[in-house]
Amino acid sequence: MKTSEPTAAEVIRLLDLEPLPEEGGFYRETFRSRRKLVPGCFGPEYEGERDALTVIYFLVTPESPSAWHVLPSDEVFLWHAGAPVAMLLLPNGGPAQELRLGADLLSGERPQAVVPGDVWQGCRLADRNAAPGWALLSCLVAPGFDFRDFHVATPEEVAGLAERFPLQVEEIGRLAPR
Repeated sequence: MKTSEPTAAEVIRLLDLEPLPEEGGFYRETFRSRRKLVPGCFGPEYEGERDALTVIYFLVTPESPSAWHVLPSDEVFLWHAGAPVAMLLLPNGGPAQELRLGADLLSGERPQAVVPGDVWQGCRLADRNAAPGWALLSCLVAPGFDFRDFHVATPEEVAGLAERFPLQVEEIGRLAPR
């Protein structure tokens, strides 16, 4: 029999999560491939070798969404529990795309989302007041995550995104780094 949902603080404690610097949310790395990819296996945007794959738990709350950031690697997000998540993707040279992660398939939510490399992304709870007040995801990154590749938007880049995607200006402001 299912008991009540844990609070965000309980999930953070139970999964040993910590704040994700600059981006927001809470995370813990759960897997890092022992397989290495050497330079030449992938594009010039990578400096040095990379792990083939990394996986993290990632928790977002109303107070700690995922701010605008970009990575050269492809990412796969898996929704596990909690409230639905709204994810906005802003590709270079393409239209904005909003994805919904969650369990309500009939309303268009999906338990998985793919973010191609070099695409600006941010996410938040789809409804800031939705119970239980958090969402737990996993994120798989290939080639594996490395902080050398991670870039959080500057205020100038946020302004540039708002100029390029005027229909998403409110959401772009909502997910600007704090």
